[in-house]
Amino acid sequence: MSKLTSKPSRLLDFMFCAGFVLGFCLCFMTIAYYRAYQISQETVPLPSRTSSLLGELPSVLSPLPPSRTPSSGRLLCWVLTSPQTLWTRAKHIVNTWGPRCDTLLFMSSKPDLLFPGTVLALATEEGRANLYNKTMAAFNVLHESYLDKADWFLKADDDTYVIVENLRLLLSRFSPDEPVYLGRRFRRFVHQGYMSGGAGYVLSRESVSRYVRALHHGTCTQSTSAEDLQLGFCLQKLDVPAGDSRDHQHRETFHPLWLGNLLCTKDILPKWFHQYNYYPSKVGPDCCSNSSVSFHYVKPVRMYMLDYFLYHLSPVGGHSPNCLANIKTNIVTKVFKVHASSNQFIMI
Repeated sequence: MSKLTSKPSRLLDFMFCAGFVLGFCLCFMTIAYYRAYQISQETVPLPSRTSSLLGELPSVLSPLPPSRTPSSGRLLCWVLTSPQTLWTRAKHIVNTWGPRCDTLLFMSSKPDLLFPGTVLALATEEGRANLYNKTMAAFNVLHESYLDKADWFLKADDDTYVIVENLRLLLSRFSPDEPVYLGRRFRRFVHQGYMSGGAGYVLSRESVSRYVRALHHGTCTQSTSAEDLQLGFCLQKLDVPAGDSRDHQHRETFHPLWLGNLLCTKDILPKWFHQYNYYPSKVGPDCCSNSSVSFHYVKPVRMYMLDYFLYHLSPVGGHSPNCLANIKTNIVTKVFKVHASSNQFIMI
């Protein structure tokens, strides 16, 4: 009789133990996944390996979404142009990156009331020999009429394309009340270096104030027609430091050439490019920061191409903030696992 009752008893004991273990595992997994979900919703940065994975998701030149754009102050963008190129070049800045600045001005030698932007006529002549005279006149106007309306002053050529959101990211590292100017740093002729005119350069409000006062007092005089070099000489004399505009991986953000030339893995760049760069120059994908600010020698049709690629085109699961958030959540779930003995999450 005992033999007949022993088998059902052992079976019940086995089923009870199996059920208990299964229930415990299901409960443990539920708690683990709930904890992983909570961690994925937190805003605290993940450790380095996870951060590097997330950092590779946006496209190389993707501008910051408006909600993530840091506060950097008011940005005034002024474009050096001429009556001959106002409608053939500068007009396309109005249609693309220009309106993203807080204030957009075009410096020419003649007014144009029909132009769809603010054109300021400077009392100067056109031509490369007069570029620095034109630059001095432009800064005089900015100092007199706009110094209290902006914190940062960006100078660009009418064939320069600027990713304004990335510029604001760079400027958020500096104070407009301190002397500094930023851009693509060249090393020749000026001890601290100077910024390429074609790539565009930015002066803080304090730098503009010092520069214009020096012009009025005769501290800075013209010794060359090269606008960017002459400005560099003067700012060095005024103790305005040439700032480092590279990103945290030491990649350049301001580019004096067109993007296509820089990305080519075969070095097809002009010799002066390597000779003038303050920092070691690279070609291929490492040429440019993921948060690049500007490119030079951009034809009008390429301005529209860049604008479309940056602000409209999005690969599946790409730029969209919602898509990116979902991707990050999935990655967080995959890179964490439960450490059974301590009930904590560790990186794998």
